[in-house]
Amino acid sequence: MSEQQEQQSVEIEQLPTIQDAEWCFQFFNNEPIVFAWQEQGVEPSPLVLQIQPKDGDGLNFQQNGMTFRIFPRPISEETKKERENASKNKEA
Repeated sequence: MSEQQEQQSVEIEQLPTIQDAEWCFQFFNNEPIVFAWQEQGVEPSPLVLQIQPKDGDGLNFQQNGMTFRIFPRPISEETKKERENASKNKEA
C-alpha cells in the first residue's frame, strides 16, 4: 500500500422517529395487528413491555387461531447449562 492510504468511513443510518406511532405484531405476512399506540400530541417515546417473573404472568398475541406467547417459567437445567457456557465465553 502507498503511504497515502484512503480513509474509509462507515455511516450508520439514523432511522427517522415516527411522530405519531402505533405498535403492531404480525404472523408471517398476515395483516399486522395494532396492540398499542402513542397518545396524540405527545412526544414520541419507546414502548416498554414488562413481564414479571411470576407464575401466570405473560403476554399473548392472537390472530387466526394462532397464539404467540411471551411468559416466564422456572429455568430448566438445559438453560442453566447454556447460561453458564455463555458466562464462560464472556470471561474468555
